[in-house]
Amino acid sequence: MKASDYASVLETLHNESSLATHLAQQEVLKGPSAEFCQVPDCDMPIPEDRRQAVPGVQRCAQCQARRERSKH
Repeated sequence: MKASDYASVLETLHNESSLATHLAQQEVLKGPSAEFCQVPDCDMPIPEDRRQAVPGVQRCAQCQARRERSKH
C-alpha cells in the first residue's frame, strides 16, 4: 500500500471516530443544562450564555477543555 493510500485510510478512520464521538456526546447533552459544573471539586457556575449555546451542558468551559485535551 502506498503511503498516500495509508494516510487516506487513517484520515477516514479518524474522521469516522470523531463523528461517532460527537454524535454520542450530542445524545448525552439532551437533558437540562446544569447551573453549576458537575465535575467533582469544581462547582463553578456555568454562565447562562454557555447553557443556551450548549443545551444539556454539564461542565464549565475550563473543565470541558481539560476533558477534551485529555482525550487526545
